Amino acid sequence: MGKLVFGMMQSLDGYVDHATGRLQSPPPGPALHRHFTDRFRGLAGALYGRRMYEVMRYWDEDRPEWDADARDFAVAWRARP
Repeated sequence: MGKLVFGMMQSLDGYVDHATGRLQSPPPGPALHRHFTDRFRGLAGALYGRRMYEVMRYWDEDRPEWDADARDFAVAWRARP
């Protein structure tokens, strides 16, 4: 039987929305980025709300400024439904 996992990220002060009304958070460091990539690879799929999905669509197309960790996450993101 599969396992359903609920995950949520939030800043320590509980603030999850940027002043412009768009979700925004600072990029993770290399070790944390690899951790998220490894966790994401272990998922069969991911379910997002509309606004978070809009944020995550950032990973749909390669960007020249990405480092190897970012490219690695993009590959994992695109492989999941």
